[in-house]
Amino acid sequence: MKNFNMLLISCILSGCTVGSDYLKPDINLPQSWFAPKEKELPITDDKAEIEQIWWKNFNDPVLGQLIEKASVDNFDLKITQARIAQARAMRGITSSALIPQVNMVAGDMRQGNRFAFGGAPFPGMDKPFNTFQAGFDASWELDLFGKSRRALEAANAELESAIATRDAVRVSMLAEIASTYMDIRSYQQQLKITQETIDAEKHTVSIVNENYRAGNSAQLYLMQARAQLEQTKTQLPYYQNLLAQSEYSMDVLLGHQPGTAYKMLEEEKPIPAVTDSLLLSTPAKVIAERPDIRVAERNLAATTARQGVAAAQFFPDISLSAFVGFLNVDAQHLLERDSKSWSMGGNILSPILNYGKLSSNMDLADAKQQEALAVYQKAVISALSDVSKSVAAYKKQQEYLSAVDKTVSANRKTADIARSRYKEGLSSFIEVLDAERTLYNSQSQQVKSRAQVSKDMIAVYKSLGGGWK
Repeated sequence: MKNFNMLLISCILSGCTVGSDYLKPDINLPQSWFAPKEKELPITDDKAEIEQIWWKNFNDPVLGQLIEKASVDNFDLKITQARIAQARAMRGITSSALIPQVNMVAGDMRQGNRFAFGGAPFPGMDKPFNTFQAGFDASWELDLFGKSRRALEAANAELESAIATRDAVRVSMLAEIASTYMDIRSYQQQLKITQETIDAEKHTVSIVNENYRAGNSAQLYLMQARAQLEQTKTQLPYYQNLLAQSEYSMDVLLGHQPGTAYKMLEEEKPIPAVTDSLLLSTPAKVIAERPDIRVAERNLAATTARQGVAAAQFFPDISLSAFVGFLNVDAQHLLERDSKSWSMGGNILSPILNYGKLSSNMDLADAKQQEALAVYQKAVISALSDVSKSVAAYKKQQEYLSAVDKTVSANRKTADIARSRYKEGLSSFIEVLDAERTLYNSQSQQVKSRAQVSKDMIAVYKSLGGGWK
């Protein structure tokens, strides 16, 4: 108790701030990015900057137009902007507690008090009477123990968290737009390949039909050729549906009604790709730049400040009040010189018996701070993992695409040879069907792989935290 009294007196004299001052956690970060094999490690450059306008590396003006439109009209960004305004207003409300509050007062009251001086009632005050008041009322809660200052620290951190959240949403939005754009271009290419395959198979059916009528081919071959043609035709509505679904998703990202993306992307174009080599900055720079890490860190700072608010509630609240204006029992003479009135006073409100409420509130603040710390630590680990996974996926998908390109080239030659051999009567039509089906499947896989390479590169940019500035 003696120590508490000394702390109380010291705080009153110096105006101390209870609670722990926030210190950003020191996390041991690796110097380079982990990969299973040394040859797979990307080049790391301490001076490399994180690409912020990474979508320009795809050299696609339509993608740039989509991103510009979404940057203005995307509703997720508008929501986060509104939340920033809310946090800024809350900071203003919180900061107002640090300065005196002044209000204009005007009113009347009927009282039944019996004011007595020297044991006898004051003349004229022994019966109910009216009082009229007009003036200014001021109050000020002295922040001797830092409750309001800690609350302001928390409000500042929460505002910064809201701003970082907006940046994180923008990073995700940019990646989602670019990824959806790759899907749209991929489905357009799939439809193009499917239509080209249908045209080729129609030509094959006509050749087999001529041979059948001339007696040089079995009816079975004609039926098989027609069946394969119909099977290929089923891919048209399949990819048309996927294309439409992706366009509708793009409309939502753009913040526009359905049909906007269709009009902007109706013209079929190839899948854009990045040709520049991948160059990463250090893990420490990535952690410092990623907005989601800043969100977690600012939330941790806010909960730490809230601990101070909870600790300050154990100490007395000291407030001052004052009034200056006019006071009279007669409304007609209220504004006369003799009606001038003033008052001042102070108030101390100290907790005594609260049945563990303050202790539980302190425990709650501590638990929230520990949760925020764990969230921050997890966010850092997740960020390191995101970069490693996205880079590994990008590099492996590049290798896969290279192999698929070679497969398509070989299958195209095989299909040409099979058609020539069939025309010359050197092989059965089954070889032609197999060769054409294999070629179509490999071409379809090639389109998917190209789109995935671009999407994996987008994931790399996202994992690095690019695009928020």
